[in-house]
Amino acid sequence: MPSSWSEVREKDRVRNVTYNASVTRPPESLANPRLWLAFTTMLLVSGFPNVFVLFLPALLAEFHASRATTALPMSFMWLGGAALGPAAGWLVARRNPRLVVIVGLLAAATGLIAGIAAPTLPMLVASVGIAGGVGLGLTSLSAQAALLADTYTRRRGVAMGIAFSGSMAAYVVGPLTQSVIVAFGWRAAFACYATAILALVPVAWRVLPTRLGGHAPASEPSRVLFPEPPISRIVLSVPFWSLLVVFTVPPLFGFLATTQHALYFPARGISPEEASVMLGIGGVLAASGRVIAGIFADRFGAPVAGLVSFSVSVAGVLCLLAMETWPARLFAYGYVLFLFMPLGSRATIVSVLLSRIAGPRNYGPVFGLIGIGNSLGAAAGPWLSGAIFDRTHSYLTLYLTTLGIAAAGLAALAVFVLTSRQRA
Repeated sequence: MPSSWSEVREKDRVRNVTYNASVTRPPESLANPRLWLAFTTMLLVSGFPNVFVLFLPALLAEFHASRATTALPMSFMWLGGAALGPAAGWLVARRNPRLVVIVGLLAAATGLIAGIAAPTLPMLVASVGIAGGVGLGLTSLSAQAALLADTYTRRRGVAMGIAFSGSMAAYVVGPLTQSVIVAFGWRAAFACYATAILALVPVAWRVLPTRLGGHAPASEPSRVLFPEPPISRIVLSVPFWSLLVVFTVPPLFGFLATTQHALYFPARGISPEEASVMLGIGGVLAASGRVIAGIFADRFGAPVAGLVSFSVSVAGVLCLLAMETWPARLFAYGYVLFLFMPLGSRATIVSVLLSRIAGPRNYGPVFGLIGIGNSLGAAAGPWLSGAIFDRTHSYLTLYLTTLGIAAAGLAALAVFVLTSRQRA
């Protein structure tokens, strides 16, 4: 009899938790300042390595180094993201989110300011790559994912899409960045970025909490009855490793395809000005694509969104391969449409897929671990793009490699879907 009473009391407690969660659940408004701070932070910090391709011609002319070496600041920034991403996700989820993000912003700005004064390429790599990498690691995907997962559940896909689109929106300011580089030099463009990043520090102090509020767990009361598996069990699972590959591959083949943008298209008869405009158009498409991917994932499921995303990327790489046979603007703008539209969408899609294997408490730390692959892929892409061309002097070899890596990502997505299941 007492056990029956205890069961009744437990059911009543869970019913009350469910009722209270439905009454007190935050509205999940897309006007939340935390969301738009995340967007702007991604635009200026995570987006900087994306627009770094526009600096390559000026840096090559000044330092006379190889393409692989000149692209190293991009790679070092992403290595910083790989090293610090898991720690950032854990610190945001368990400690002080405000302090984590502000330190990251200050580090990114410091790296750019030091880069302005760098007289040699190794010093530029050390300042921008290392300090900028610390900034990127503390403010990028894993930190923002933990902050937003705490706020959004029903609209998580679209919220993540908006926030993550910031790094892709950096391409939109490509023409402006190009204009500053041409008129005032690459150091002046660095100064503009550093100033904008520093302006975010007081905003972050005002907007971000010192502790997460736990909104997501409150909106998922069923987890009271079903405790989350420990992180160690998640990491040892097949779905974790397949999702890690899904998240690693896109920036790798994305940077393989885009790092040579400012050099490739002028060699095919397109002016540098038009090439920078193409990059700006690509930025609009990529930023929109991340939001569209979030809406699509919320409505039709992240696996379907992932399949469409990878397939469209393959079409973009095929346009580059076609350019090698027939260098026509049709294929050039086909590359812009099909490669850039889904370019950043996998981050949004993975943020939704992750809910299959990690609950609210472990979401930030696990996202940080998976983000190691994303950052390593982003770090390897620019260097590998330059290294392949330096060795072969063949864009055809470069883009065939890109196609093969994209196909591997599609296969990893299939493995994840087959080995994981949708959580209640």
